[in-house]
Amino acid sequence: MKKILKQVEKLCPKEIIVVINGSQDSSIDVVLSYSTYSLKVFFYPFALGEDVWRSIGAREAAGDVWLFLDANTVIRAEELQPFAKACYKGVDIALQRSQNKTTTEVQTTGTVMLARNFLNHLLAQGDLGTSSMCDVPFAITSQAAAQIGFQHLLIPPLAQAVAIEKGLRLERSHRIKETVSSEKERLLDGKKAWRELTSLGDHLEAIHYIHERNNEELI
Repeated sequence: MKKILKQVEKLCPKEIIVVINGSQDSSIDVVLSYSTYSLKVFFYPFALGEDVWRSIGAREAAGDVWLFLDANTVIRAEELQPFAKACYKGVDIALQRSQNKTTTEVQTTGTVMLARNFLNHLLAQGDLGTSSMCDVPFAITSQAAAQIGFQHLLIPPLAQAVAIEKGLRLERSHRIKETVSSEKERLLDGKKAWRELTSLGDHLEAIHYIHERNNEELI
């Protein structure tokens, strides 16, 4: 956690918001003892769900551009800067440049990538490929988040569908070259199948939203 905070500090952000939920390690102690920068810390002793933290952070953020990060992965500040920079230059949501999975990887992973690609094509955004708000880091302007609705941020594919429907500008900003995953993240590998099923469900919810909106337009 300290390594992540040190990289974020190099960006000189207006604020750093940390949402800890269901943690079984010393994350809360590390954050509370970290005094070199002003932090807003929200601690929940129970797990809230895969992406609920995004909505919580968004409701509390005060800056013009927000950068969402995974607390289990250390990314150099130089790799994070392009996302925020893109938003300051007019992009509403700056996504990571995602690479398609190879056919030699597990079928469920390939299915998730197909779902991402299908959703982007359904939204007439085929140039996004498999880039998605599911992946962090990504940056978003406060105005864009407000238009999408903070409650929708906890379902990334749905948030992306709402964003495109509202005419927001989404772009593939940068491909992260180097990351360092923590031991905690490696221990979560056993939950990969569950995460993939959850992601597929989220994409189905986004597709249902698009279908309902199209039906409304026909009435």
